[in-house]
Amino acid sequence: MKRKDIEKILAARLISPAQCDAIVEHFRLNEKVGLRWLLICLSALASILIVSGLVMLISANWYSIPPLLKMVCCMLLMVGCWVAWYWQRESRPIVSEVLGFCGAGAWLGCIALYGQIFQLQNPFVEGCTLFFAGIALIPFICRQRFLIWVVVAASFIELGALGTGRDSYLNFYNWLPGWEDDYTPFALVLLGTVWWCVAEKWNAASSRWNSYSWVAPVLLLLGVNVAQGMMYTELNISDLDEVEMVFMGLIPVVLLLLKPRGMQWMPWCGMSAVISLVFPCFYLMDVVEADIVGILIYFCMALVVMFSGVKAMRMSWINIGSLMVVLTAIALVADVLDSYTFSGLVLVAAGLLLLGLGVLLEKSRRHLILAVKNSQPSTPEA
Repeated sequence: MKRKDIEKILAARLISPAQCDAIVEHFRLNEKVGLRWLLICLSALASILIVSGLVMLISANWYSIPPLLKMVCCMLLMVGCWVAWYWQRESRPIVSEVLGFCGAGAWLGCIALYGQIFQLQNPFVEGCTLFFAGIALIPFICRQRFLIWVVVAASFIELGALGTGRDSYLNFYNWLPGWEDDYTPFALVLLGTVWWCVAEKWNAASSRWNSYSWVAPVLLLLGVNVAQGMMYTELNISDLDEVEMVFMGLIPVVLLLLKPRGMQWMPWCGMSAVISLVFPCFYLMDVVEADIVGILIYFCMALVVMFSGVKAMRMSWINIGSLMVVLTAIALVADVLDSYTFSGLVLVAAGLLLLGLGVLLEKSRRHLILAVKNSQPSTPEA
C-alpha cells in the first residue's frame, strides 16, 4: 500500500480526510522509501558486524571454552535473537526481521556446534533436515521477508540431499523402491515450479503475503539460466523412463491448478507452456543439430514470455523475456564462432539481423513498460 493509493481513495470520496490521515499515520506512509532502504542496509550491516565479531572472539578462545559453555552460549544467542525479535516486531519491523534472520543462523550454528562437540558423523541429509524443520514454518507464522528465501533455498538443498546418497534412513532409496539419482533433477524442477506458483499467488494476495512475492522473479531468472544452459545439451527421448515422464506431466498440472487469483488465463497459459516444455523440447532434439534447434526454441520461448508479460501487465516478465532474447543472441554468435563450417558472410548477416531485432525489441520494450505504468500505476512490481 502506498500513499498515492490512499490519496486516490480520498479523491474518490470513499474516505474522509481524517480517515486518510489516520491510515497514513498508522502504516507510516509518510516515511520516504529511501530512508526505509537505508535502515534495512544499516541493520543488515550491523547484524553482520555483530555476528562476525562474536565469531572472531569465540574463534580466538575456542579451545579454552568448555564444550558445555559453547553449547549454552549458542543456544542463548538463538533465544536472545528471537526475544529481541518479539520485542521489536511492532516498533521496528525491519530490525525485527533481521533479528529473526540471525536467529535462524544461530539455529544452524547450534546444529553444527552440537555435531562438532560430540564428534558426530551424521550424514549431511540429517543435519539439513533438522535445520529445515526448524525454520520452515517461521515465515508462515510471522512476517520474515529475508528468511523466506532461506526456506526456499533450504527446501531445494533438502530435496537434493534426500534424492542423492544412500547413507541415511532419510534418503528416498529407503522409502521409494526403484528411486534413481536421475530422478532428482526432475523433482527439483517440480519443486521450483510449485514455489514459483505459490510466489505468484502471494503477488496477488494481501499485503503480508505480497511482501514474499519477490521470490517469483528470482526463481524465474534461475529457470531462465537453466533453460539457456540446456540449449547445448543433446538428449534423447528414449533415455526417459516412466517416472521421469510422470514428473514432466505433473509440471503443467501444478501450473494450471495453482493459477493466481485475478490472473488471466491467456498469459498464465503462455508462461505455463514455456515452463512445461523446457524438458520435453530439449529431450526431443535428437534428429537435427541440438544447439541450433535449442537456440530457436529458446528464442520462441522468449517471445512467449514477453507476450505473456504484456497481456498480464507484468514488467518483470517483459524484462526477463528481453533478457532471454539477449541470451539467444549470445548463444547464436557463440555457436557460429565455434563452428568452422559457417562462413564469415553468415556471421555478418546474423549480426545485422540481431542488431535490427535488438533495436526493435528495445523500442517495443520501452513502449510496453510505459503502457504498463500508465494502465496500472498502483500494481506492485513482481
